[in-house]
Amino acid sequence: LVETTVLTLTGGLFGLLVGAAGVRLLGAIGAEHLPLGARIALDMRVASIALVGAAVMGIVMGLPIAWFNLRDRSSNPLNFESRTSTVSRAAQRLRHGFIVAQIALAFVLLAGAGLLGPSLKKAMDVPPGFQPDHVLTGQLSISGKNFPNGAALLAFVERLGQELGRQPGVRAVGIATNVPLSGISNKSAVTVKSYVRRPGQSLQGHYSYGVDGDFFSALGMTLVDGRFLTAADSRRAERVCVVDEDFARHYWPQGGAIGHRVFAGAEERPDAEAFTIVGIVSPMKQADLTDAEAQGAAFFPFGYRMDGEFYVVARTSLAPESLGNTLQSVVRNIDAELPVNDLLAMETRIADSLVARRSPVLLAGLFSAIALLLTAIGTYGVLASAVAQRRREIGLRMALGARPEQVRRQFVALALRLLIGGTALGVLGAWLASRALQAVLFQVPALHMATLAATAVVLGTVSVAACLLPSHRAARISPMEAMTNE
Repeated sequence: LVETTVLTLTGGLFGLLVGAAGVRLLGAIGAEHLPLGARIALDMRVASIALVGAAVMGIVMGLPIAWFNLRDRSSNPLNFESRTSTVSRAAQRLRHGFIVAQIALAFVLLAGAGLLGPSLKKAMDVPPGFQPDHVLTGQLSISGKNFPNGAALLAFVERLGQELGRQPGVRAVGIATNVPLSGISNKSAVTVKSYVRRPGQSLQGHYSYGVDGDFFSALGMTLVDGRFLTAADSRRAERVCVVDEDFARHYWPQGGAIGHRVFAGAEERPDAEAFTIVGIVSPMKQADLTDAEAQGAAFFPFGYRMDGEFYVVARTSLAPESLGNTLQSVVRNIDAELPVNDLLAMETRIADSLVARRSPVLLAGLFSAIALLLTAIGTYGVLASAVAQRRREIGLRMALGARPEQVRRQFVALALRLLIGGTALGVLGAWLASRALQAVLFQVPALHMATLAATAVVLGTVSVAACLLPSHRAARISPMEAMTNE
């Protein structure tokens, strides 16, 4: 009882060390982007509860073992004193049960990692609807003191685009009130002129942007029909806008969106405030690469959709990170008090948007590796213990004519029985776990036969490898040596 409690407490302390390393790992992979991720830390109260739980587990596991030993000693004291006495069948079944449970748990973790991994890969392969390579984005927050009116802000935006566009390696520069996958929701109402909603149909929100300069070219969006907006559109009296294909299909499923008029807001206004659609662009992912529902987006000239915060989007032939200092320098030369925030390459934004999917994959992979190691150690320990306890029996069998190959097969068969039992339970557990994971899986079925088969192969390989050394030792037992030692 004392031995098992000491072992579980030691394991609990080791687990706390692994947990502390895991907290650092989560910080390194961007846990702050997860829900409540900034609050992830090693809590000493939780650590104390975990150590108490480890001690209780040691007592719970030690009591049956102590009971079996006491029963064997009281029933046959002579046999208890023998170093080579065979462990009771009940004790053997208990040990085997632990290994079966360990294999089942490892199977569930491996299968879960096997589902989350392909799910992440499919999410990473989703086209964002624009070309994110060689694109740098940075956010500017303006103040009323430096920009008292819209004309001053437009003049600043125009100068910023011109000076940044003259820098080496810069191909296109645009301004937008938001960028895709920024973590900021910019959905608002856009009303189509003379559009009559069906009974029960509510007003749908769409992503709305105010853009200036070569925003579409800088982001690498595809023009489907019509034309892009330009800097001149912010200064014209004629109001125009661009919508994406999702927006156009929603209101004009038969086509012909260009030329129609929309209003920025939840209701129709005087015709003088309407925007005429002059272009259609391909849809892009706004908040998440895995968004399946079409939301639609409308792009208005920045002069008509100004905001206190906006993004600079620059496409460069160089590494986008190398343009960061240049962008900050250009902004300081125009306005020394204006900081550049949220300075990130667009590819980094895409990677950050997937952190909620990437972190579970890394953690599941880590836990699976630990479970595999424990399974190998447990299988090896059970078989090595069985060989040591049955040394006399094996010696007698070999003295009576049993071949080493037969002895070796006996222990390999024991390992396979444990593996089959654990795998059977693991398949059931993996199926239940996959149903629970279905909400976070992307384009991966809950019951993925290839994943289950691969998991079984990996576990089988580890279990067979773990039994090779004990079975080899059993086959090399000398009958005379076993009898002499006894």
